[in-house]
Amino acid sequence: MRAKAHRRIVRFASRTRPHWRCWFVAVLLFAGATILVPRWWCGREGERWFEGDPHTVAALARHVAATVKHGISSDAFTSDSALFRGEWAFGTYQMAALGLLQTCREHPELRDELRPGVENAIAGLLSPAVRAFDAQSWNEDALDSLDGPHGHAAYLGYLNLVLTLDRATFADSRHTALNDRISAALARRFQAAPHQIIETYPDEAYPVDNASGLASLLLHQRLTGADHSAAISGTRECFRTRWRDPRTGLLLQAIDHRSGQPTDRGRASGTALAAYFLAMADPDVARPYFQSLRTHLAGSILGFGYVDEYAAGERGGGDIDSGPLIFGMSPSGTGFTIATSRAFGDRSLYVSLARTAYLMGAPVTRGDERFFITGGPLGNAIMLAMFTAQPVRP
Repeated sequence: MRAKAHRRIVRFASRTRPHWRCWFVAVLLFAGATILVPRWWCGREGERWFEGDPHTVAALARHVAATVKHGISSDAFTSDSALFRGEWAFGTYQMAALGLLQTCREHPELRDELRPGVENAIAGLLSPAVRAFDAQSWNEDALDSLDGPHGHAAYLGYLNLVLTLDRATFADSRHTALNDRISAALARRFQAAPHQIIETYPDEAYPVDNASGLASLLLHQRLTGADHSAAISGTRECFRTRWRDPRTGLLLQAIDHRSGQPTDRGRASGTALAAYFLAMADPDVARPYFQSLRTHLAGSILGFGYVDEYAAGERGGGDIDSGPLIFGMSPSGTGFTIATSRAFGDRSLYVSLARTAYLMGAPVTRGDERFFITGGPLGNAIMLAMFTAQPVRP
């Protein structure tokens, strides 16, 4: 009886061993597919974006151009703050203009198709309705008070960067006179600022907003031969030294314009956006910021890249600059770092961050347009600008 029982056990084991082996292999294949397939699927277009594939770029550019043609209202954004809604409408037009201009520069064959979108975006930036968020904060219009002393750093700096890039892209730009007037006003304000920083709003000063103004003046100087060097040398040096966090090298988020002392730490959202602006005009100043982002804040989970808002050992919450933090990961910092990854040729980081953008954005194709469902007007404009950031010339 014992012998028969033993033989039955042996026969059962011999029959079940292949069965369990198959299950083991199936589990391994499932785990591998779960890890590798999403990584491959979400990263395949990131490679094409990095290479500047015309078909890939044109699909999103067409959607953004169509969006600004129809117009952006601050009512399209969900916030109880009229200021934030106004900033987001302004930001949509600004990022759309930068993304479309970058696309025109890299793909001359698309210039005729996309230039009307550029003009629509600039018209939106100049419209009284979009200027209102800044005008209400200062009790004066930024363009009507160019001879005055007040900062208007965000509106004038961001607008002037678009106008200067438009001038660099199209020799027959219709905005050269306004570009010259704003450049002169910004240069005068930089030179008069006691601590080299211009206010964004009354008693609020942010280096990232000054980065756009500084970049616009450096580009304007290169294009026109106007000499802004004396006016901007102090601010340029602050970006090199004083406004960098001593431990991480990240850009300080906010500065007291009266004392020149920092009022916030180095953070991803401000650092990444400023590095994108500065890379257009002064790569030597921008590169250390990108390196700090990559060293202290960038990470990856199963090939999906992210950028934390705060460096290790620091705590803080999300805000209007960073967006809602997910275990410390910054939506703004992650998105903006895509731009400098391309600018400085870091394919691996670029593609890993693009995977995350695709995973969270849920891109779809309709006709000859491709866009992110969860992005909305602002998100799609930002993604176009970030994905098409121009590589720094050697």
